[in-house]
Amino acid sequence: MTTEQAVSLIPTQNSIIRAFLDRRSLTMEDVAYLINPSENHQHDPFLLKGVGKWIDILHSLKGQPIAIIPDYDADGVLSGTLARVGLFLFGFGDVYLYPPKTCDGYGLSKKSVDNVLKAQPDTMAIITTDNGSNAHDGIRYAKEKGLMVLVTDHHLADTAPCADAVVNPNGHGDNTYPFTHISGTAVIYKTLTAYARKYIDCPHVWRDFRSLVLLVGISTVSDVMPFLNENRYYVTESVRMLTHFVNEYSVDRVCGYGDTPLHQYYRGVDLLVTTLQQNGKLKYGIDVDTFGFTIGPMLNSPRRMTGDSELAFRLFQSKRADLLDEQRVLPSDELFAINEQRKAYVRSLTNALFSHVEGMQLYGKTPIDQMVFNARMNKGIAGLLSGNFTKRYGLPSIAFGVEITGIKDNQDEEDVINVDVPSGYLLTGSARSPESFDLHSFLTTIDEEHPGLIEKWGGHPQAAGISVLAENYDRFRDVFVSRFTAIMDEQLHQNQKEPETLSPFNGEYILTTDAYERLLPLGASTAPNSETVLLHGNHTVFTNQTLWEAVRFFEQLEPFGHGFPKPTFSVAIAMRDVPYIFNMGAGKQHVKLMLSNGLSVIHWNGAELFSRFEPVETDAQGNPAPDHRVFVVTGTLSINRFNGDESLQLIAEDVSELKM
Repeated sequence: MTTEQAVSLIPTQNSIIRAFLDRRSLTMEDVAYLINPSENHQHDPFLLKGVGKWIDILHSLKGQPIAIIPDYDADGVLSGTLARVGLFLFGFGDVYLYPPKTCDGYGLSKKSVDNVLKAQPDTMAIITTDNGSNAHDGIRYAKEKGLMVLVTDHHLADTAPCADAVVNPNGHGDNTYPFTHISGTAVIYKTLTAYARKYIDCPHVWRDFRSLVLLVGISTVSDVMPFLNENRYYVTESVRMLTHFVNEYSVDRVCGYGDTPLHQYYRGVDLLVTTLQQNGKLKYGIDVDTFGFTIGPMLNSPRRMTGDSELAFRLFQSKRADLLDEQRVLPSDELFAINEQRKAYVRSLTNALFSHVEGMQLYGKTPIDQMVFNARMNKGIAGLLSGNFTKRYGLPSIAFGVEITGIKDNQDEEDVINVDVPSGYLLTGSARSPESFDLHSFLTTIDEEHPGLIEKWGGHPQAAGISVLAENYDRFRDVFVSRFTAIMDEQLHQNQKEPETLSPFNGEYILTTDAYERLLPLGASTAPNSETVLLHGNHTVFTNQTLWEAVRFFEQLEPFGHGFPKPTFSVAIAMRDVPYIFNMGAGKQHVKLMLSNGLSVIHWNGAELFSRFEPVETDAQGNPAPDHRVFVVTGTLSINRFNGDESLQLIAEDVSELKM
């Protein structure tokens, strides 16, 4: 069936589908692209400002020693690897790829330049990937050393760097590219695509080069770029490519690779597949969650836990001899093990953070008062901790990592959150914000109005890195909180109305249940824009054709993600109406509720939330008292297929207990 035929069969009269399309202002042409994005949907790379000059300078360097300085996060690992392999394919030889450390400073720094020249003294030029637009000191230093500098980046920049050529769709004065929300890996891919279009005329080189789209798609997900526009092609094509690697995998193929940069890249992907399969991470196939929750975090884990990204880069530089050494641990296995340690470490810190925030509420401190905090932790974890704060409280936040030991004075050695830091210590933090809040603009204003308060910073509208001296930390926190509060007050004043009461029914749609009907006379409120879907009485999951049509339509629109969220549904659950409850997982940590209307509700790691406190009160005959608790669960609907049967399940994302 063609895309046009599939689109023509969409039941647009379906009230759920109609509301979904209207809310996102989607036309049928948009839907056709969402269902079947293709290579033709990429924008012309020559629309990138400065790309012509960039590729011409690169071409003039053919035969000269070149080094790549990438960022040290997953996007940096992937973009650096792509640049190395792409340049090899285009006849530049095996270009030196420098694996940066967090202690070198972000991106192209003086220290990274020195380390590159130490490793490869005859270097003539440096190419940056996923960094460089704000590396003014590092670029000037490289130029003083007689090096040419070619920058590729996607971070916001207010001032153009003094590099020989710069390609950055978000750079200073660049408004030429039609879609700026692409990853750093996408930027170097498109830049090298422009080079190939001008200088390469060899079909097999083009074929090998296109295989690098896999890296672009992984980076798009791991760097939280929106799943829209040409990004949809990169992501869906990457899922297809990695699925092909899995289906065609064989030990003979892995051992048969040579040691060229291209074959090392292929070997790295196969090693990754091997490790993921051995650890049960691919039993349900490949999807965007494989990139966002498994591969991306694995590539990020070494620099988060050790401050050194070398292991992640080494995955795509593995040699044939490495496989023959039985005593040698494969880099993919090392990455998996470190990531498991990272997950346990972040869980512990997150629990400490939430306990601290909730404990401070006893002293009149709200989450808004605690948006800026520090923690005794590896600095590389700061972004994950601030992200968890933002996800839980819906507020922008900055987590500063404190890696000093022996700071006791007036605090317990076990203190984790908001420790006292001596003057002169440089606090390095990571900021996150909800999609609706422009963090970059917010920090820009603070930096302009309070010069010297921030030592250094840079980033995106939803993420930023920032450094503040310890003696300025309290003042910075006060400025951040007071400015945020002022913005909220101003918006409230402009709206000229009282703030709306937050409703636990915060999904785009509300699935009605008997519990929901009982709540209405009690004044239960719903989110202003929610649509109601009848699902009680005779309208069960099994007979509600409108709901089934909508969920099948949503399946066609996968993948959902940042910038293109999956529609959410809220449902009221009275525990006394739940006939079956199953605990799942090795530790019985997951829970599945089977509602009387046929809907299954699954909450990963939520078994404790729905369990009753012991001992449960009983009557004279020893029967347990009815469970009168009522919850509102909001999540996403999907179809569970098992042994030829299909059923609808709601995967919980947010759970609120109603106090009746």
